[in-house]
Amino acid sequence: RSRGPVDLSPEDVARIEEAVTTAMLEHMHAEDATTGLSHYAPDVKAVSNGYLYPSFEELRGEVEAFYETLAEVDVATWDEMIIDVLSAEAAAVTATFRWSSRDTSGIRTDLQGVWTAVWVREDQRWQIRARHESFMAGTPNGT
Repeated sequence: RSRGPVDLSPEDVARIEEAVTTAMLEHMHAEDATTGLSHYAPDVKAVSNGYLYPSFEELRGEVEAFYETLAEVDVATWDEMIIDVLSAEAAAVTATFRWSSRDTSGIRTDLQGVWTAVWVREDQRWQIRARHESFMAGTPNGT
């Protein structure tokens, strides 16, 4: 748990941590592309295992293609999550994750890695402004 900025009370920090934790869980358990993409700010900066998505539209295409072939998810979990409250409207999250799924052609994907994001609150909604994920070596998208 973070101490948070000096202008926030411990109760404020706890409320922000709870809200961001909820957003993280909703993001991890999104069952379709529309829901998954709804967590991103329109001007998001996203990196996945060394690839920088130059625009939200390119990220959208990748996410939609992924969910289009997703048949089932066996494991989708954040193993460790560290939330650093930056202000009343921003928090940085560093987490480890595990993901296991099968696509419509029967191919199983087992991933684990690290995930970092900056969440910002706009219009009372937490959204991802910047995200970076890296997969551990030996996983399908790892190096």
